[in-house]
Amino acid sequence: MQYTTRKEKRPDGSGAVPIRFRFVALAMLALAAPSFAQDISGPPQTKATYTQGEKGKGYGAIISRRGDDMIVRRENSNELSLVTLTADTKIESPSGLLNVDRKHQDMSLLVPGLFVKVRGAGGSRGNLVAERISFHKTALKVANQISAGEVDIRRQVDANTDSIAIAKKRARDSLNAFSARAREAMDRARDSLAAVNTRMADLDNYDVKYNGTVNFASGSATLTSEAKQQLDVLVENGKGLTGFIVEVVGYTDDKGSAAFNQRLSERRTEAVVSYLAEHHGVPLRRIVNPTGFGETHPVASNDNSSGRAENRRVEVKVLVNRGLQQVDKP
Repeated sequence: MQYTTRKEKRPDGSGAVPIRFRFVALAMLALAAPSFAQDISGPPQTKATYTQGEKGKGYGAIISRRGDDMIVRRENSNELSLVTLTADTKIESPSGLLNVDRKHQDMSLLVPGLFVKVRGAGGSRGNLVAERISFHKTALKVANQISAGEVDIRRQVDANTDSIAIAKKRARDSLNAFSARAREAMDRARDSLAAVNTRMADLDNYDVKYNGTVNFASGSATLTSEAKQQLDVLVENGKGLTGFIVEVVGYTDDKGSAAFNQRLSERRTEAVVSYLAEHHGVPLRRIVNPTGFGETHPVASNDNSSGRAENRRVEVKVLVNRGLQQVDKP
């Protein structure tokens, strides 16, 4: 039979379909078929059996090949044939103007998806030992295109698999790094909490000897002359004490943002500490954890100017260790 570009009538008579489109459909069906390693017998597929020594032929698409054996699925059927190649098998394709000539082809061109016509004789396994195999160049082109597309898809799948593996590794590395940072933060928090608890426990051993409060102008961390005088009196009263510590805590009113007020309370605390250290020589080791608490712990209402003025403050306390009764100069 010659492989021409004849046309076939559609079942509904609506027109003709070029045979090359049929090659595409059959090749795609071949790729959807089971692998050679699977049993070709049993429903829904059937196995074509050839009588040993008798002439036979097959016509369909190669769906798998292993060495000299290949499986061919018959056109418009689920019938599968086991075709065996030998050194004497002739591989050819029609050529010439009218496709009446034959061109020798290499056996390596027999790939899954290729639509072939096989002639030969029955073998000892119920197989068809091929004497001549022919295929149209259009069918070979379709099979190669589909094969190339399958390889490209597999390459993309492999690339996606690699990308997923890399993303998983990065995620694991990021998670490990985050966990390490979290552990470090927790360790620091525990250390800080332990230090605070220690300081609080230490303060339980102290009694307040003197205390004072200095106030600030709105939005300011600058000590007024009045505030300096109050600190001077506090230091004068504390002269001669031994085993003392100084507690300095700053506050604001509720005007402005919480972040601004927090920083402002810290600046006010720093101003008091600097004045005590620079003007009165109070050792910094005696000043315990100077802290700013922002707009928290108001001592008056923030709804009026007088109340806000009271809340803009730094509280200073001089504490003495209960176990030390001796009064000497520091």
